[in-house]
Amino acid sequence: MKLNQKGVSISEVVLIILLISIIAAITVPRFKGIVNNAKYETCRTNVANINALVQLYYIKEGTWPLIDLSDIATNINYFPETALPSCPVTTGAAYYIDPTIHRVTGHLRGVSPHP
Repeated sequence: MKLNQKGVSISEVVLIILLISIIAAITVPRFKGIVNNAKYETCRTNVANINALVQLYYIKEGTWPLIDLSDIATNINYFPETALPSCPVTTGAAYYIDPTIHRVTGHLRGVSPHP
């Protein structure tokens, strides 16, 4: 048996695992925050795009779309490639028009105006 064998001791392995755990504990919550921010920004972009299409619909058709936006969602002139987007923040939440102001509502941080 050689006394000068080179290798990794158990304490070095434990130290490496501890350092990796600390780094993971710091980065995972930050990543989750980035993902949530991206979902809110996607929702805001959806609301802005749908509002632009609602105004275009009013200009072309002379009337506001239905409150549930079903007439725009099925019209290929407004959504030719995909259907009406849904909110990525709240699973299954749909955008709709507030009939008093003719604007699409969406998510704001801490507020859930969806049905």
